[in-house]
Amino acid sequence: MIVLLFSNSYPYDYATEQTFLKGEVEILCKRFDRVILVPRIARGKLLPIPDGVEIDISFAESFTMGGRLVESALAVFSKDFYLDIKNRLPSSLKPSYLRRVFSFVAGANLTRKWMQSWLKTARVAASEVICYTFWFDEVSMGLGLAKECQPALRVVSRAHGYDLYEELYGNWPCRPRAIELLDGLLSVSEVGERYLHEKYPTNREKYGTFLLGVPDPGGISRPSNDGVLRIISCSILYDIKRVDLLLDGIVSAARKRSEQAIEWVHFGGGEECQRFMTRIANEFPPNAKGDFPGFIPQKDLIRNYLENPVDVFVNVSTTEGTPVSIMEAISCGIPIIATAVGGNVEIVREKNGFLLSENPTPDEIADALLNVCGDRELWLEKRKGSREVWQERYNETTNFEAFAQKLVEIRKR
Repeated sequence: MIVLLFSNSYPYDYATEQTFLKGEVEILCKRFDRVILVPRIARGKLLPIPDGVEIDISFAESFTMGGRLVESALAVFSKDFYLDIKNRLPSSLKPSYLRRVFSFVAGANLTRKWMQSWLKTARVAASEVICYTFWFDEVSMGLGLAKECQPALRVVSRAHGYDLYEELYGNWPCRPRAIELLDGLLSVSEVGERYLHEKYPTNREKYGTFLLGVPDPGGISRPSNDGVLRIISCSILYDIKRVDLLLDGIVSAARKRSEQAIEWVHFGGGEECQRFMTRIANEFPPNAKGDFPGFIPQKDLIRNYLENPVDVFVNVSTTEGTPVSIMEAISCGIPIIATAVGGNVEIVREKNGFLLSENPTPDEIADALLNVCGDRELWLEKRKGSREVWQERYNETTNFEAFAQKLVEIRKR
């Protein structure tokens, strides 16, 4: 059996998918005769991969701007293009949506052609192959279209956040059709699976939940013992992460309790690190400090958690799938404060943290933060709870073994 794993860029570090996929690929190698990584973008640093894993960059070479432009022009001859426009009238006539449909159908058709060509060139029978897309996008639909011509092919996609919740990220073109073509659509959260059942009930037999996971860090973080409240957060500096709101909450906490020393470190890349450092310099009261060291590799992040005291990890995103940043924190026994959105409501529970409202005010965030040092015994118990939640639900080995077995079962149908 052969699994083709389609990613945005993994095993290249152009996108940060290695956080998700490194451990999963190691387990797929145990269940499949061949594991072939198929990135859409093949640039950046090539990351280490397990022995025997293959990389095929011909897909990335075909997924060029020129190829997409040609396919965009041909999209007007696609029945899927017209059906989507018809089904979404009149909103589908907006120029922004028309551009999105053109791009989506172009990408799907490029993928279909590549897959059909790959089977011929590689001299591989479709009955030996399962295609697994890490994101539910036009690549998933394109592989489904290839399956129409090669019925023995199997196609499965994961679904996360931006590629799932249309009310937050905008309508995805051809969604019912894309689901129809798949053999399985597997959400990384139970919330995501419920969303699919409610919005697209026709193909409910294809849905499932297969949680992501992180490895055992080999140690446990320790709390502060000097009276300082030490806060950690970790994300790319996108608007949906609302790091500005978190900063406002920390300022509010520092002002509400001027005798409480507070230290905040945010890990994660982005062009606005300097802007945040300027805000910290201008707005933080004397009892608060902040730092933005930028992106660091996962192993260094975990080492930081284990070697330095951490009292609480905070996430105030507008939406989430199941954030790896929170999984990493709970694996180290760090309690969590997070907004009650997406997969956060599954990973953050009473035993290991506290859920804010979906759209908290700075004062709400401040009160939650101050409770960490105000009720120390409670939050020491939540540290134990974090480790337990990781072991019960987000252990990488357990979860990826179950997912790999699901792919095997689908391929054997």
